[in-house]
Amino acid sequence: MNVPTDVSGPRSRRVLIIDDDTTALECFAQTLLEQGDIVCAVPSVEAGLTEATRRPPDAVLLDLHLPVLDGLECLRRLRAAPLNLTVPVAILTGNYFIDEDVTRELAALGARIYFKPVWDTDLRHIVDTLVSQRTGQR
Repeated sequence: MNVPTDVSGPRSRRVLIIDDDTTALECFAQTLLEQGDIVCAVPSVEAGLTEATRRPPDAVLLDLHLPVLDGLECLRRLRAAPLNLTVPVAILTGNYFIDEDVTRELAALGARIYFKPVWDTDLRHIVDTLVSQRTGQR
């Protein structure tokens, strides 16, 4: 996969993207890199959790349906790490029929749900909102 990672820009906002869809991963990463964000784009929960532990992000964009471990389990594990307890998370999913219990748990874990497709301007707005939420918590 040819997704640039850890490219620093003037904003110095670190965004972690976890999505197994390589097209979405590359598009999201490119959009954020173009606006100067530092992006780490990974295709699995395991890689995402490793990266979040190594260098806590300012925001996480997380797909809900991932192989092996899904986005909900990823979020549970992310929240279990003290450094990532308050990292803002956006769930980006193409599933318009999410179980109510899952929706409630995602909300309880502090994640907001957005439905794909997500266009460039929407993605920028989502990340801006997440980062401002994080900044307001500090």
